[in-house]
Amino acid sequence: MKKLLVFAALAVFGLTTVNAQEDSTVDKVVEQAKNGGFYIGANVGFSLISSNFYNSSSNNDDYGSFNFGFDAAYLFGVMENLEVGLLTGYTQFIASGKYSYNDNGTTVHVDYKDASFVPIAASSRYSFADGKFFGGLDLGVGINVDGDSDTGFYYRPKFGFNLGNITLIASYQGISGDQNYNNSNGAKLYSLNGFKSVNAGIEFSL
Repeated sequence: MKKLLVFAALAVFGLTTVNAQEDSTVDKVVEQAKNGGFYIGANVGFSLISSNFYNSSSNNDDYGSFNFGFDAAYLFGVMENLEVGLLTGYTQFIASGKYSYNDNGTTVHVDYKDASFVPIAASSRYSFADGKFFGGLDLGVGINVDGDSDTGFYYRPKFGFNLGNITLIASYQGISGDQNYNNSNGAKLYSLNGFKSVNAGIEFSL
């Protein structure tokens, strides 16, 4: 009987502790959603980049399949559950494919180039389900810093699951800047139609 009572007491204590921790996590998340703060994150994903030949309807998607990046944001609460602020970071698209063209009877193969961007964007997110989830959107400009690509419009809708100081994030990232390739005479031959990726990542609140 004593063992049963001890076991019951331990079970009640354990449940109380877990509930207290969950309540504390939720309270912290809700409080940060009201007051804002710093966030840093990292993500990896799959590229979704299409490409086409000039003066041709043919296209393919062999540019590459990998993307990674990191970002930092400061958000402040403007109303209950809604945060807005600024975000910047770095994102790189890894190239692995190549294209070919005919140069006076000789087939020339050229590797695609990696492309890197620094996003500068307005960022917003709305928390729901007691602060455990949020939907967000980043809008701004993706500044090309490597890869001879065009600077373009940057957008990133995202969804997060909050675990306290750590948040799991799924997102879709797009940058409208193209990347053009020329033949040996300098004529435009091939173009990438913007940079897009589906990403999963982790974020830390500070």
